[in-house]
Amino acid sequence: MLHPLQTQHNKTMPPPPPPPAKTQPERVEETLSSTPPNEAVAGIDPLTGLPKRGNKRAFASEDPIEALLTRNEHWSSSVSKKYPELFPSLASTQKPQILWFGCSDSRVPETTILNLLPGEVFVHRNIANCLPPNDLSSLSVLQYAVEVLQVKHIIVCGHYGCGGVAAACAQNKLGLLDVWLKNIRDVRAKHMPELENIKNQELRVRRLVELHTKEQVHNVLHNANVIDAMKERGLKVHGFVYDVANGKIRKLEVPDDHSTEIYDLNSDKPLH
Repeated sequence: MLHPLQTQHNKTMPPPPPPPAKTQPERVEETLSSTPPNEAVAGIDPLTGLPKRGNKRAFASEDPIEALLTRNEHWSSSVSKKYPELFPSLASTQKPQILWFGCSDSRVPETTILNLLPGEVFVHRNIANCLPPNDLSSLSVLQYAVEVLQVKHIIVCGHYGCGGVAAACAQNKLGLLDVWLKNIRDVRAKHMPELENIKNQELRVRRLVELHTKEQVHNVLHNANVIDAMKERGLKVHGFVYDVANGKIRKLEVPDDHSTEIYDLNSDKPLH
């Protein structure tokens, strides 16, 4: 059977078996909040063939590369058994509904925390999920996802405990990294009065994580391709924040950006 979000790409393959009595959710909002598949609460992890986390050590740095290949073999076999159409359907194409902009932090693996399978989310990650208007890497990912893949949702996800945001709150010179962190320091400067009123340093950094994520959402909303897709086919842009301390995602309330029309390059409105 296919995963609830996985569409059938190979038309020559037989259709998947009918769903259970309860219809599987199709909208991404429902899927992201749905209950993950039941797994064994203890013992062997079905995707790795190894003891489950919680009763096992993390992958050790001294483990050989062969251990990774063994883990991949267990994972591939388990997924193929559970979703036999998945890998053949991905061999020739991809059709993700979601574009994810996230942080490179190893604790925020988007496919894992969203409980998704390969082929369901298109991803760009960098230090502190920055989306500056002159970054060719993120802009290329954005254009391809919007124009070619026709994604339905764009998610910008920050996370509490972000080292990049914490570094931007300090006054230490970090060399080349400072060029990148300027994106966050600009947000910090913009919201300095609010941030200075937060006396607790940890809470101040957490608040900057939220403000920075909202600012990156606005950067996405200023992209002409995104504006066109929102008007023509209902593309939606979201801001999320992830808490590494409990594994939970929270959707941010991003205020309306009334300057968006300035960036609408197909608008017939005259400039004021």
